Amino acid sequence: MKHIVAALTLSPLLAISAPSFGQPLTVSPHTFAATGSTATPSSYGRFAPNPSLRTRLDFTVWDEALKEMVIYTGPSLRERAVRPAPGVGTRLVLGHTSPYRLEGNKVIFEGIDGEFEDVIDSYVDDLVAIGNRINVSALPRDEQLSYWLNLHNALVIQGIAQNYPTTNPSRIKGADGLSFHETKRVTIAGVPLSLRNIRQDVVYANWDNPLVIYGFFHGDLGSPSIQRKAFTAETVWDTLQYSGKEFAGSLRGIEIYGDKPRVSRHYEDAAPYFFAGDFDHEVRTHIAALVEDDLRDRFLSTDTPIRVARYATDIADMTRGTNNRTQHGYVMTMDSAVGLRPVSSTMAQSIDETMQKMIKVRRRGLFSTVTIEDIQTVPQEDRLSSGLSIEMELPDDAAEDGVNAAPE
Repeated sequence: MKHIVAALTLSPLLAISAPSFGQPLTVSPHTFAATGSTATPSSYGRFAPNPSLRTRLDFTVWDEALKEMVIYTGPSLRERAVRPAPGVGTRLVLGHTSPYRLEGNKVIFEGIDGEFEDVIDSYVDDLVAIGNRINVSALPRDEQLSYWLNLHNALVIQGIAQNYPTTNPSRIKGADGLSFHETKRVTIAGVPLSLRNIRQDVVYANWDNPLVIYGFFHGDLGSPSIQRKAFTAETVWDTLQYSGKEFAGSLRGIEIYGDKPRVSRHYEDAAPYFFAGDFDHEVRTHIAALVEDDLRDRFLSTDTPIRVARYATDIADMTRGTNNRTQHGYVMTMDSAVGLRPVSSTMAQSIDETMQKMIKVRRRGLFSTVTIEDIQTVPQEDRLSSGLSIEMELPDDAAEDGVNAAPE
């Protein structure tokens, strides 16, 4: 099936320095007859890895879609963002106010229109069809892991896009009345699966490396970051290591108040699978292996027990579901297809904050390398209009600090 990825042209600034993890592989499907059955807790056992096939999966379409949807925001500065100022003539503050809003990559849900939603829906359908045509558990282990991570994250983005605008994904209810992470979204090999099932009953239960927790995007600010590349068998562990370092080194991963350490609830959720012994010691050891020396020393020197921090549940978009286009509430940007286009002032403010953060990141030398990436990843004739195009002009001092822009 040929997929068409909708065009969502992002700022060149926000595409710089996004890590590159290699190219996806080509599928060579082996089919099997999936047996239909009613899911029970023991049903998840059929997903236990038992590699016997040499099949390789091709995640190119998801790779292209992520490049179009995801804004790379750079590593954490470990600084709480100050509350944004209200608009002129009002006390109302629209958009994100969370101190964690500048951490983690963002999905441009604001620009996902009906055509792009159809692309996402079609791709999810294809991932499910693959899972019902081949025995996923018989794939090579890294191929299986990539499949489950990509399926989970595609389902998260699909579920939020279908209910957008929303300020808090965890409040979205499924057709069955269950919560966002509990509702059964797909059926693979006769087993209905929720997002939590995929994370815990399939992946956590069958992979013993806690790095896997950093591959699951939850759609909110407290989540491990979604990357601008699909997971592939050849790159999955490099991507997870990168994501783990970013998350553990961020405020949403760990915070330290004097002598009191706080960690994300993601570590608590994963505890039965990866930190089931001495939680405090095992989590400290795990995080210490990921973070930089100064943070590691400070974290390990705390002698009060680790507690779970408050979780940032706001949606990981640019505007917190806000799209205020009043007479003075938008700015005009240039779209190569239609010319000038209005973008909400909330979006413009978020872009400006992100740009200023990226300049700080560069000044502090937090980029190890700079990758110049062409964000136009599909032929022009195959691109659809997504309804959002953002172009920004860098401040004069950005060029002096070595901030590079990607060609369009």
